[in-house]
Amino acid sequence: MPHWGSFQCPEALTSNEAKQAALREFIRAYAGQFPNNNVRDMTLFRYRLLVAHSCIQTLKSMLAAIDPLSEMLRIEDRDFGPETEEFNPKTKVWTVWFRKNGEPPGLSDEDLILNFYGWKPPTSAEVIAKAFINPRENLHILVKFTAPDDITREPAYFIVSETLYPGETHGYVNISKITSVGSGTYTVTFAKKIAGTSTANIEERGRAWLISAEGEAISQAVGHVGVNPQWEQHFAQAHK
Repeated sequence: MPHWGSFQCPEALTSNEAKQAALREFIRAYAGQFPNNNVRDMTLFRYRLLVAHSCIQTLKSMLAAIDPLSEMLRIEDRDFGPETEEFNPKTKVWTVWFRKNGEPPGLSDEDLILNFYGWKPPTSAEVIAKAFINPRENLHILVKFTAPDDITREPAYFIVSETLYPGETHGYVNISKITSVGSGTYTVTFAKKIAGTSTANIEERGRAWLISAEGEAISQAVGHVGVNPQWEQHFAQAHK
């Protein structure tokens, strides 16, 4: 039986060869101890080990290259996942959800959301960004600007908005980045639920959260999020 207490953070290993060898050994040991588990089970188990051993560099690199096998992600000491996917046949948009602590949709107060837009024909980040800020009921744009993407250095469009529902006791602050991946475009959004006694109160609380230390840290973290181009192939396979 493997000794999981001796697990080493990948960043502690000195070469890519050593990292690959350690990963192969982990897969072999896991399959030996849990022969009936699947790949999803294994990735969740490895994620827990990375968190337990404070493998901060590896956890950050996972956030900067989210791929179709990513089940859990960590942002500012928050755990998001397991991952779920939805396809909207009308808009041709894939939505990938990472809800905080795996909470159900109605109960989750923080979500990391990835939207992938159709590759055929390709749609530019600029076009998606323009559509994103079109006037919509209940959506209020607070800030928008363009800057190089932290990951690809390609143009990225940053949009901060509030979703407010008259008569409801909560709304959302949304921090979004729209940029390119492969031949397509994706959006990453961090959605924060804000509770309040009225629409005006929720709006005020949402703006206060944005300029807080926590809000600023989350905004920076969203800028560091990146995705792997393997998503294009993943979604193509999902349609078969």
